[in-house]
Amino acid sequence: MSKIKIVVGIDPGKTGAAVALDLDGKAIEWIAADHPEEGYTVKARGGALYIPSRMALWLQELSDSYDVVRVVIEKQQARPMEGRSSIFTTGYGFGMWIGILAALRYSYSVEHPATWTRGVFGSKPKGDERKARAITTAAARVPTLPLTWGRRKKPHDGLADAACLALYGMRGGDQ
Repeated sequence: MSKIKIVVGIDPGKTGAAVALDLDGKAIEWIAADHPEEGYTVKARGGALYIPSRMALWLQELSDSYDVVRVVIEKQQARPMEGRSSIFTTGYGFGMWIGILAALRYSYSVEHPATWTRGVFGSKPKGDERKARAITTAAARVPTLPLTWGRRKKPHDGLADAACLALYGMRGGDQ
């Protein structure tokens, strides 16, 4: 019996997420960084800390159960006026995901936000509009993905971004 083919999208930030979609766009698995019980970061003095073992285990379990055909991860970069520790943290999480993907021998692509948003939305949204469009798009195209949970009322934009990255990957990117 052959495994179900899936595409994974990863928003590597401290409040990011990873989403696995089947080729019909149905949410198969997901993990949010800041989910209170199953997330891959924990609150600590000075900010959140990543839990690499949880990140790796989630990806390993995916490959045990599914045929992962593509992984798309959002490129992280320093922004003007950002502090040094913020830049370090951004790069740290991104590098950790890349290291885990490489160690598990996943094939992946790193996509700039302007590239994947243009591929999913048809144009490049500005600023906070991107988060709103990602939430709207994820809610409409991946209705099985819970953008809120527990007492959370505001949709999780990291989960929405990860779903949109997976949708971009399903299209094969701009190739």
